[in-house]
Amino acid sequence: MIYSILATALDTTAVNPISTWINSFASDWMKQDFIGLEYWRWGALVLAIGIGLAVDLFVRVALRHVLMSITSTDHPSSELKKILRQVPRPAGVAAGGGIWLLLLPVVGLPVFANGIIEPAINVYITLAAIWFGFRGTDLISWVASQKAKKTENKLDDLLVPLLRKTLKSIVVVFGLIYLASSLEIQLAPLIAGLGIGGLGFAFAAKDTLENFFGSITVILDKPFSIGDWIVVDGVEGTVESVGMRSTRIRTFYDTIVTIPNSILITTKCNNYSKRRFRRWKQMVSIAYDTPPEKIATFCEGIRELLRIHPYTRKDYYQVWLNEFAGSSLDILVYVFWKTPDWPTELRERHRFMLDIIRLAGELGVEFAFPTSTLYLRKEEKWQDGAKSIPAKRPAGWAEKADAEGREIVESFTEGDDWRSHLPPPYTFTGARDGGSGGEGGGEG
Repeated sequence: MIYSILATALDTTAVNPISTWINSFASDWMKQDFIGLEYWRWGALVLAIGIGLAVDLFVRVALRHVLMSITSTDHPSSELKKILRQVPRPAGVAAGGGIWLLLLPVVGLPVFANGIIEPAINVYITLAAIWFGFRGTDLISWVASQKAKKTENKLDDLLVPLLRKTLKSIVVVFGLIYLASSLEIQLAPLIAGLGIGGLGFAFAAKDTLENFFGSITVILDKPFSIGDWIVVDGVEGTVESVGMRSTRIRTFYDTIVTIPNSILITTKCNNYSKRRFRRWKQMVSIAYDTPPEKIATFCEGIRELLRIHPYTRKDYYQVWLNEFAGSSLDILVYVFWKTPDWPTELRERHRFMLDIIRLAGELGVEFAFPTSTLYLRKEEKWQDGAKSIPAKRPAGWAEKADAEGREIVESFTEGDDWRSHLPPPYTFTGARDGGSGGEGGGEG
């Protein structure tokens, strides 16, 4: 009973010249019917499946070898190895499905079965193609990112993530369109429905569109690049990635903050990494009993340090006795550093401050600290102390003070090797070296 119903449902076979030709040469036992299908058709079906699987395996192996030769490297990263394993799989699946679709008419299945299997194979190939598009996009993005790392322009570091996400979106859109076509889904009524609800869709997608145009603004205006230290909307940190919807910033607490790109259109962005110089303003306090000549010598010595220091801006700096403070004479040291990063600035500032301490030691200049001094004196002798500093200036005192300051600095810096070559930027190597990087300019 069941066999009769099934045979009735599959009573018509798809007409194909090759199938008809094979059927004419087939022996009688091969034409015997089994569940509504001749033996030779069952054999052809199994053979077609086997060929498809063989093609699947061949394409995977061949494509893997081709990709490995194209992206050949002595030490492939784990990310590249993973991509090279994943890309050939969907390509083989799609190729195997294509062979099945090609050989299906040769088998000559009944019309009813053919009407089910052929659309199923089309869906199978479409999904495999979408899968291959996703994996291929990962490979393209990896190659683009490697080329971007070799260039000094950081704009491509922003474009690579956007390229990957854009390509995947395109793959999904075209894949869904082709999948709907394979399933014989009419897109015209769906598009008409979207047109009717377009206003509501546009309102719902308002934030998405703003974020998209925000990402375009980042690409065109280039307010920052990957790795820059920025402050946006009260968030401070380094830029890790820029996507179609948001920008990710790693704060100095090692947390990730996601900022919608729409904020970048209306909010100011302070980019500390774009600074040409790093300003440092410091008051050096010395004791009130320091003689004026020694103060002038001390100031000129600090200026000479700035002139010979490898990381200071040479065209603008200020070192002057600046203020009579409550318990000290304050010397303004106003300098700009030409360091590439903050750790290097700290190291060079450390070196400079140690040299100031050495200079003060050579001159006998005492650094001041908050003190309160109580004087007990007789009123009739109060003017005697004012006469200890003569008002008459000896001839050539300023030039002599400058020369002495320069000579002292020359005496204790002439052996420093950083006077002959620029120390390299700071590289953190752990706590073994104390974090100072040395003082003689011989950092490794």
